[in-house]
Amino acid sequence: MMSAAKKPRSRGKSILVLTGWLLLAAVAVAAVTYGPELVGLYRLSEQIDSIAKEDAQAAGPWPRNSDACMYCHGVAGNSRSQVYPRLAGQPEGYLRKQLKSFADGTRHDPTMTPMALSMSDKELESLVSHFGKLKPLPNETFKGDAAQVQRGAALVQANGCTACHGAQLEGKGEFPRLAGQGSDYLREQLIRFKSGVRRDPTGAMQAVTSQLAQQDIDDLAQYLASR
Repeated sequence: MMSAAKKPRSRGKSILVLTGWLLLAAVAVAAVTYGPELVGLYRLSEQIDSIAKEDAQAAGPWPRNSDACMYCHGVAGNSRSQVYPRLAGQPEGYLRKQLKSFADGTRHDPTMTPMALSMSDKELESLVSHFGKLKPLPNETFKGDAAQVQRGAALVQANGCTACHGAQLEGKGEFPRLAGQGSDYLREQLIRFKSGVRRDPTGAMQAVTSQLAQQDIDDLAQYLASR
C-alpha cells in the first residue's frame, strides 16, 4: 500500500521538473531570439527619459501654458502660417509688454485678451522666458515678390526702422523682431497702426504709418517677411 501511494507523488514530481525545464528552455530560446530587441527597447526607454528630463529642465514641467500657443504660433514659436506672429526669439521686454497690454485692455485680440487675463504673473513670466529663449527660424513658407521686396527694403531704410528694431531687424528691448514675421500679420499690424486701432505709446509707429500708402504697407510686409 505504501509503495503504491508513493508512485503518484513521484510521477507528479517528475512532471513538475520536466515542466520547469521546458519553461527554462523556452526562456532561453526567447532570450536568444528577442534579446537584442528587448535591449534596444530598454535603451530607447532610457533615452526618452533622459530627453524628457532635459526638456523639463529647459521649458518647465508638463503640462505647460506654452502648449496652447502652438496651435497659432507654431512649434517652438515658429508659425508656418503668414497670419500669426512668430514668437521665437522675440525680445523678452516686447513679449512682456504685449501680454500686459492684452491684459490691461490697451491692446485687443479675441484670443489673446482672455488668455492674458487668465494668467498669473508667474505664468506670464514663464511664457516670456520660454519664447524669448527659442531660436527663430527662417520664414520658409513665404515666397516674396522680388520687386515688392526691393521697394520694401528702400522703405525700411528711408523710415529708419533699424533704429528701434535693430540693425538686422532682430528686435531689441520693447521693440519686436520684424525679420521673418508672417507677411499677412505684418500687413495687418501696419494697417492697425495707421488707422489708430493699435497704438504705440512712443508715437513712432503712428508717425511712420501715417505717411504710408497701402502699396507701401504691402511692400514693407513683403520685405520684412523675406528677411
